[in-house]
Amino acid sequence: MENWVDSVVLKWRDEGVKINDPAPDELIENAEKVLNFRFPADFKEFYSAINGFKDLNWQEHMFHFWPLERIMEEFVDLKAKDFIPFCDFLIASHYIGFNRNHDGIYKLYSNFGSAENDPIAQTFEEVVSLINSSSGMIY
Repeated sequence: MENWVDSVVLKWRDEGVKINDPAPDELIENAEKVLNFRFPADFKEFYSAINGFKDLNWQEHMFHFWPLERIMEEFVDLKAKDFIPFCDFLIASHYIGFNRNHDGIYKLYSNFGSAENDPIAQTFEEVVSLINSSSGMIY
């Protein structure tokens, strides 16, 4: 039986999304140090299978999951220092990510703003499912 990550990766590969190789444990640990944030287990499971999408590839609903290297780079430039983005819609129309002060997954519409007050999902796995189903919660 496939786990949720294997199912998602298979779906994206069938769509023709170009996917990066798995992130080594050392890269995940380094990202946690740079961001001063401990990723949840489902996020680590995902990035242990794929390190986001290659180049600017996106899935069928135009969401791009970033490699860990980009997550770290974008965080440095982001004005909202409580927000750690890992995904964007339509080339930075808005971001999906963690709020370091609250559990769950949030949206951010502007580099200069702050994340919405209410989470769009409680877990990383849940937000991946919402993105793949094009739920209204993610827009």
